[in-house]
Amino acid sequence: MTKFKKKKFYITTAIAYPNSAPHLGHALEIVHSDIAARFHRLLGKDVHFQTGTDEHGLKNWQSAQKQGKEILEFLDHNVSIFKDLYGKLDISYDYFVRTSDKKIHYPGVIKLWKELVKSGDLYKKNYRGLYCTGCEAFKTEKELKGGKCPNHPNKDIETVEEENYFFRLSKYREGIAGKIKSDEFKVIPEIRKNEVLSFLKIAEDISFSRPKSSLPWGIPVPDDESQIMYVWCDALSNYITGAGYGRDEKQFKELWPADIEIIGKDILRFHAAFWPAMLISAKIPLPRQLFVHGFILSKGAKMGKSTGNVIEPFEQIEKFGVEPFRFYLAGVMPLGSDGEYSEELLIERVNKELVANLSNFCYRTLSFLNKNFNGEIKGIDDDKIIIDEITKKIKDIGVHYENYNLNIALNEILAISAIGNKYFQDSEPWKLIKEDKDKAHKILGLSLNIVKNLSILIEPILPEFSSKLQKQLNLSNLKWKDIDFKLKNHKIGKGEILVKNIELKETINKNPIKKKSIDEKIKKIFPLNLKVAEITDIQNHPNADKLYVLQIDLGNEKRQLVAGLREDYAIEELKNKKIIVITNLKHAKLRGVESQGMLLAGEDGEHVGVLTVDKSEAGEKVYLEGYENSAKELDYDEFAKLTIMVKNNHAVFQGKELKTDKEIVHVEKVKDGKVK
Repeated sequence: MTKFKKKKFYITTAIAYPNSAPHLGHALEIVHSDIAARFHRLLGKDVHFQTGTDEHGLKNWQSAQKQGKEILEFLDHNVSIFKDLYGKLDISYDYFVRTSDKKIHYPGVIKLWKELVKSGDLYKKNYRGLYCTGCEAFKTEKELKGGKCPNHPNKDIETVEEENYFFRLSKYREGIAGKIKSDEFKVIPEIRKNEVLSFLKIAEDISFSRPKSSLPWGIPVPDDESQIMYVWCDALSNYITGAGYGRDEKQFKELWPADIEIIGKDILRFHAAFWPAMLISAKIPLPRQLFVHGFILSKGAKMGKSTGNVIEPFEQIEKFGVEPFRFYLAGVMPLGSDGEYSEELLIERVNKELVANLSNFCYRTLSFLNKNFNGEIKGIDDDKIIIDEITKKIKDIGVHYENYNLNIALNEILAISAIGNKYFQDSEPWKLIKEDKDKAHKILGLSLNIVKNLSILIEPILPEFSSKLQKQLNLSNLKWKDIDFKLKNHKIGKGEILVKNIELKETINKNPIKKKSIDEKIKKIFPLNLKVAEITDIQNHPNADKLYVLQIDLGNEKRQLVAGLREDYAIEELKNKKIIVITNLKHAKLRGVESQGMLLAGEDGEHVGVLTVDKSEAGEKVYLEGYENSAKELDYDEFAKLTIMVKNNHAVFQGKELKTDKEIVHVEKVKDGKVK
């Protein structure tokens, strides 16, 4: 198999801006980065995988102000949502850097600034420019389309005039271009390499700070408290500060330079021009590679709240499962292009490729071996044509993984599985076992070796599938060096089906005449017992500044709720409002006051809005089409495991909207987000 030299491998992602909930683009990038990290661990490398959050800047500050929260309270909450998503996605990061961390991040940023000063590359001047609040960046006329930022067409461009520090980017543009052309600093794919080379021909000096009066939340400029560092020195430097720059130079020397930085194409010039110029100025080696992925599209357009085509990653994980979701994200993005996200395509690919091809071949091999040979193999069929064909594909897969060509790597893995399926089918061991049992046994031996190799090849993309498959094989923790056809005299464990077809109710039959009877046949249990309740009285909680005590009418009974809405609603806004309440939640005391249930509200990182109705009466049932509400008591932890999303001001679970018999439930203040 392909030989790789064991060494350190440091991989970073762009750090997410946590002013609102994570979106599908965050999921795509972190999954692709995780695949790369897992692949290099398979090679035996000492991998250090870093991600994190960019926590300074005006948008975070303003979002916290709108919610009436302290900035770090706001950030801690939103960062926890990102970490929750990464946990659900099975992301194997080693370190999560936060740019608000004064112990880890600040020392390196301050040191970097001082190094740029020492090189004579920072100067102060008055500046008048066009500013996009969405990007939190100055724009040139050429970058705008119709006077708008292409990435934030619904935001007005502001004309800003102020005194800033500037960085001499123009001084380094030729030097950076030379390093990119020679691949000393390798930009992947070629289309992005050419794009940044074109930009470097005209690159000008960049604004590097803003007055504290304009940007109140950030790292102060050393020796000039009136100025706050702009995003370039602050956020971009996370790649070195997380590695130890400015606080642990021994660790930094071991980790840096990064072997790969993975980013989206919308921040290309920041990472391929601004960042290397800063590193050269500070006499720090450049990263070895920069991989730039495209956008993930929905219905042919970039996702955004303004276009109404946002797809929530939490919802997709809840709907399809983590591994099918990872499987689709791995194969959705051709190198150098954008990718289309579609639930229909996901279902089709999972059912045809993951289930009918890969999972089917693994299961039929193991089950046949257990049934006919007591789970044991001895020798293998020396079919040189099959072995050579698969060996060549394995070598190609290694190259594709190395070059971040993930969709081709996945296609080649599936092609090996298809070869295994065809070999098994054409060999007909179920017939041969009666005529030549030894030959049939060897066919199963070769088939099992193919399964073993597949368990390693697919591990970066489907770690749980791989782990469970290796357990069934009675093997564990296999590495790339274990890819071969040498497994003999081995007994496997019990084979089980690892992935099943996705069958959503709405995909069974789209004929509206038959839909009702179909739904009735496959009706599921929804763990919440939801009802409409009218708020009859509201008091401030006696022991908590953020809580209200509500008296509610549920039609045939009265209850008391404790709700954390004081920062989001005035008492007069809530009085007589009809809300949605979980009536089967275990009662609990909150700061000494009993809460006999819980109301539902949506949040998007900036706003909180209750779920409410207009036409329905207190006590009416709230439900999902095709589901029965449960009367079984549940505790808060069980509720927290559910992922109910807000889409277009509606509460959605498994593709279904919460409703009563009279109307669809709507969510105030929050268009897209998550129900809590």
